[in-house]
Amino acid sequence: MGDCLLLTAPVRALKQEFPDFRVSVLAEARFADCFDQNPDFDEVLIASGKFRTGIQLLTRRFDAIINLHGGPTSLFYSRMARGARIGSEQYQYGRLYHGLLPAPDPAAHSVESTMAALQWLGVRALEAPPLRYEPHPTEAARIREGLKAPYVVIHPAALMETKRWEAARFTGISRQLASRGLTVVLTCGPGEESVVREVAKDLVGSVTQTGLGIPELAELIRGARLYIGNDSGPMHLAAAVGTPTVAVWGSSDSRRWRPWRVKSRVVQNPFECNPCPGYRCLVADSPLCIESVTVEQVSAAVNELL
Repeated sequence: MGDCLLLTAPVRALKQEFPDFRVSVLAEARFADCFDQNPDFDEVLIASGKFRTGIQLLTRRFDAIINLHGGPTSLFYSRMARGARIGSEQYQYGRLYHGLLPAPDPAAHSVESTMAALQWLGVRALEAPPLRYEPHPTEAARIREGLKAPYVVIHPAALMETKRWEAARFTGISRQLASRGLTVVLTCGPGEESVVREVAKDLVGSVTQTGLGIPELAELIRGARLYIGNDSGPMHLAAAVGTPTVAVWGSSDSRRWRPWRVKSRVVQNPFECNPCPGYRCLVADSPLCIESVTVEQVSAAVNELL
C-alpha cells in the first residue's frame, strides 16, 4: 500500500511535464484503490496471479516498461509485455533489461529514488510534489456522518512486531487527546481487529471503524485534525490526503519511508542496529527500538502538531 501511494508523487511530476504520456500501473487488486480517480494514471492493471496476469500482458505493447520492484515476479511481468524494459543496476538478471537505471542512493527517500529514476529517463523537474489521493465527497459524507468533530485517527496496527508500538501506549495517548476534547477514532486493516480492541478496552468515548476500504479510510483521515500510527500504509495515506501525521518508528529506515511532504513528526530513538529487515529483532528477545519510544515522546510530537 505504501509503495503504491509513494508512486503518486513522481508520476505526478512526470504527467505535469508530459501530460500526453499515457501511464499504466500494475498493482495487486487489494491496493488498486490507491490510484482511484487519480488523473495521473490512465490505467490500473490488476496482478491477479502469475499465469493469468502474464496472459493479460502478452497482448500489450508499451513504449517503456519500468520495473521499480526488481524481484523475479516483476521481471516476469515486464518480459510478458512488448516494449523497452527498464530496470536498475542492482537488479538480478540485469542483462534481461534494455536499460539500467543507476542504483539509488540508500539514504534517499523512496520518493526521491523513484524521482531520480524518472530524471534519468528525461524528466526535468528537480523535486517530486506531495503524494496524491483524490477526494471522494460521497464517501466523505457517509464515513463522517454522526462522528463528533474535532477528531483524531489512530491506526495502532502494523504488519511486523518490530514496527508495532504497544497497544497500552496508544491507549495512554488516546486518553490525553480525549481530555483535550478530541474524539479518538481507531482504525485497522483486515485481521488486525484484536489490536484495536486492546487499545479501546479501557477507553471511554472512542469510536472504532473497522472494515474500511482505502477510499473510506482516506476520507476519514482527510477530515481528522491529526493522524497517529506506526510505519505502515495508512501513514502514507495520511500524507496523501494532507493530514498532519505523527509516526511512531521502530525497525525500518525513516530516511527512506518517513511521511512525504506533509506536516509531520517521526518519533524514533537511535539504535546502532537500525535500520534492519524487521522480520524479527536480531539483537534482543524483543524489538527494543519500538519499545523504547515513550508516551511522553509521542505526546510532545502531538502537542507540536496540534
